[in-house]
Amino acid sequence: MEDRFDARLRAIPPGALHGLLRGIAGIEEFRGRWDGMPKPSVSVLLRIREDSIASSAASSARIAGADPCGAEGGYAAALREIFDGHAAMPPTEERLLSLHAAVFRGGGEERRHAGRYKTGPPRVTADHRWVMEPPSLRPTGSLLVPAQMEALTAWLLSRIEGGEFHPLFVAAAYILEFLAVRPFAAGNGRLSRLLTNLLLLRCGHGYLPYGPLETAIAGRWEEYYLALRRSQASRNLPRPDISPWLFAFLDALAIQQREVLRCFSRLPEEGRLSGNQAAVMDLAARLREVTNRGVAAKLRLPRETAKQTLNRLVALGALRRLGAGRATRYRLPEDA
Repeated sequence: MEDRFDARLRAIPPGALHGLLRGIAGIEEFRGRWDGMPKPSVSVLLRIREDSIASSAASSARIAGADPCGAEGGYAAALREIFDGHAAMPPTEERLLSLHAAVFRGGGEERRHAGRYKTGPPRVTADHRWVMEPPSLRPTGSLLVPAQMEALTAWLLSRIEGGEFHPLFVAAAYILEFLAVRPFAAGNGRLSRLLTNLLLLRCGHGYLPYGPLETAIAGRWEEYYLALRRSQASRNLPRPDISPWLFAFLDALAIQQREVLRCFSRLPEEGRLSGNQAAVMDLAARLREVTNRGVAAKLRLPRETAKQTLNRLVALGALRRLGAGRATRYRLPEDA
């Protein structure tokens, strides 16, 4: 089976390979830029990350058609766990099951399936379409899931570090097969997105927490899904062509990178900020909203100094002024 996974990547048509490599070059170029890019303060980074997690959880629930009240909390917690601890989270089967359990930690009817592979036929209510699908697109039967997931995980662990195939190709090929197997009774799509975050972070894409990948996927969901199904239908043919999926996967990453760049380009360069200005920015990031009086009190500044500092940050575009007179308050641009 591992040879079959390798064969899919070796069989990428030459015409598609050129475009895919160009896409990978752009993604890797951004990764290098990110590593050398000046970063804002820790408090600002944490605020951006939390906003990204909330957007990711909402987008993932929307894609899954799940009840947001029950789906977002577990997904957000699992994503936060990945962002905090990915370095110590190799993508083993044990980790896979643990993340699946985390998605349904908040409860609900599906909780009984959490953290274990499916044991019965597809549910009629959710997967009725499978009976009309060609065999190549039907999910793996429950009796075969453990063996197929064991083989798939072994292949991932042996290839993700690089070598013959670029890690992004390996990650994309793994997600393609995971979604073809559909090893769980529920939550396969959500878990695939968590796994994508985990794999990319472990491959050095440290910008990932600061732009919601799930929102990039949701924005082009129809194209993404059609590319997935086309490649799944082809993956076991004598001459497989999974390039539609690889293009869709890389496109989602490129869209996410542009969102990260857009978000950070709106932040002021810290080199332009005085000590008072940087302190006010940290305060605004923590409190979401500040006033002249509050800044003066918390930073122990004269009221006139606080006012001048806030006005300068507004002029720089780092803060937005809301209200007038005594009701004037200040927020970061994206919170206004």
